[in-house]
Amino acid sequence: MIIEDDPRASYALESTINQHSDFEVVAVSETYADALMHYELYKPQLVFVDITLPDGNGIDVIQKLRHDGANCYFIMTTAERDATTVEQAVQLGISDYLVKPLRMSRVRQALDDYKLYRQKLATHETVDQGAIDQILGKRSPTPVRRTPKGIDATTLDTLKKILKDEKLTDFSVDDMSERMNVSRITVRRYLEYLESEGVVKMVLNYKTGGRPRRLYQLTDINLLD
Repeated sequence: MIIEDDPRASYALESTINQHSDFEVVAVSETYADALMHYELYKPQLVFVDITLPDGNGIDVIQKLRHDGANCYFIMTTAERDATTVEQAVQLGISDYLVKPLRMSRVRQALDDYKLYRQKLATHETVDQGAIDQILGKRSPTPVRRTPKGIDATTLDTLKKILKDEKLTDFSVDDMSERMNVSRITVRRYLEYLESEGVVKMVLNYKTGGRPRRLYQLTDINLLD
């Protein structure tokens, strides 16, 4: 349904919508009163609403229909560009906001976006956050690192797998460096990270006849999962 008091704008909008294979204009209203009456008669799924009407405005139309439980979507078409009006329209849950003079390519885009939105909803009985973000056209968030800077997830997984598979009780940096085929400095950095996570603990072995030797012990094998 179109709510528009300018006949030329109404005609151009109606013609563009009817040219789309998936849409048909069922009613055109030029006043606030006609809009309410036509909605009750035709129950359109999508309503294009101008703000300025001779006996009210489009914002009032949306508020009234929402209050009465209207089950439809709204696209605002207006020359109003002030941020307050845009914010008010968005708060009412409009699907799109088209600024006059209307570009018919932008009208077609609005129709296609609405169609795609409804199609995505129809394919989901329940939705998770990813599906909701896709439906609403949200950008994918930047992946959150599961390890701090300087700790490669693949190398860490390799270290954890060795600890889990071999069930080592006391092991040194040299032991793990040989098993992983990486430098002692790298192994020490990863073991210090696991120590900060409570996965391993460092102990000193004084039975060396000289300087005590640093050894590591696994605190809980379940922490490796």
